[in-house]
Amino acid sequence: MKIRPAQSLSQTVAESVLAVPGVACLRPGLRDLLLRTRATRPLTAHGPAAPAAAVFVTLGPRGTVTGLRVDIVVRARHQAVLTARAVRAAAAEAASVPPEAVRVNVTGIV
Repeated sequence: MKIRPAQSLSQTVAESVLAVPGVACLRPGLRDLLLRTRATRPLTAHGPAAPAAAVFVTLGPRGTVTGLRVDIVVRARHQAVLTARAVRAAAAEAASVPPEAVRVNVTGIV
């Protein structure tokens, strides 16, 4: 199966975001949650499909990245706003887009 550029970019951004201090995990998508309920073995938040499912890439008409949305869960001992700012910077650098093109949603604190 050939990986599309958006999927590859999503994976690259997800790996960069997971390295940011204060990020507990990326919020899994609905598909990943459904797969987890069917799986015979438990999957972690860092399972095969989960990280990239929380990174949404918007492509322009020429295939250029026009926007990114990243859904994260923050560790309780870290300030959500500072972690979100660091995630925004890491995602922008990984995708080679300006920080203004990145939207970070904090979906939970653990």
